[in-house]
Amino acid sequence: MADERHEWFLNQIFRHREALHRYLRRFTSGAEDIEDLVQETYVRVYALPDYHAVESSKALLFRIAHNLAVERARRQKAHATDTVADLEQLNVFSSEAPPDEQIDARRRFESFCAAVDRLPPLCRRVFVLRKVYKLSHTEISEVLGVAHSTIEKHVAKGLMRCRDHLRESGLLDVNETMESRNQAAAQRRARDGGDAE
Repeated sequence: MADERHEWFLNQIFRHREALHRYLRRFTSGAEDIEDLVQETYVRVYALPDYHAVESSKALLFRIAHNLAVERARRQKAHATDTVADLEQLNVFSSEAPPDEQIDARRRFESFCAAVDRLPPLCRRVFVLRKVYKLSHTEISEVLGVAHSTIEKHVAKGLMRCRDHLRESGLLDVNETMESRNQAAAQRRARDGGDAE
């Protein structure tokens, strides 16, 4: 019985392979998708319990292939819209700033780096260790062998020179300076528990 089914499949179904490929190209463009549909169609046809009763094997083959292609397209479309719906339900948004803000931030950062590069050598080292590497005054004192008062003086000098450079470059206005100074002081007090730098 299995040999008879196999013979029927080869003679009545498999011989339409090229025509089936051409037909399925109307529904999908990828060669892998077409081959997947062909194989799935073959599996369904081969599994038919009453294959003897089929009057037109070619019509049956193409009808099954067509239905599978339509079903696959529906699944892909539903999956694509389900994914969008899932994202909307999660209230997902990008945490990245818009491109114009990124460009502005990049310009400010580059200008700030240029300002730091212009600081005198000891001032620059103290400033970078404190503001970039977040070392304490004691740690900076140990690394550079300078007094706490010298560290405070160079940090303040570095901040003022960087602020002035950003202002001269047109990247910082007076209002921003006052706001950022007040915010920085509040953050320092909160972080340090009221201690000054």
